[in-house]
Amino acid sequence: MASIFTEDAGRFLSSSEAKSMTGAYRDRKLAVGLSADDYVRSEYFGINQVKELLAQPGCIGLRIHQAKRWEDADGNPTQAGVGQLKPRVLLTAVDANGHDIAMKSHSRGLKDMPGDDDGGTLGDGWTCPRQCASNQ
Repeated sequence: MASIFTEDAGRFLSSSEAKSMTGAYRDRKLAVGLSADDYVRSEYFGINQVKELLAQPGCIGLRIHQAKRWEDADGNPTQAGVGQLKPRVLLTAVDANGHDIAMKSHSRGLKDMPGDDDGGTLGDGWTCPRQCASNQ
């Protein structure tokens, strides 16, 4: 049986379909009493970070993980129970078998410097509404 993990997974959505989906998310948040500044609508990641993930040997795509973590008012991580529990997304390189790929070293240090060898998950993107263009 062929793997479902291919370089062509997913599809491009029409503008109206994307707006409908993001609108449904927004409407649900507003319906439970949140204001537009009370919830994360999106998260931005720079192209260089994404390219580094995609350049991992065997990478055929990215997995987007839904996550949450405790953060202070400025978006900095805190210990559990301190600040607010905020939704975040995490990006991980994926191989043809559907497994997350651990990056051997993403510290950008010298080649002989110790690195985080079980990491490789990209996080801490810029969130909207805190950091976004005026049309978001």
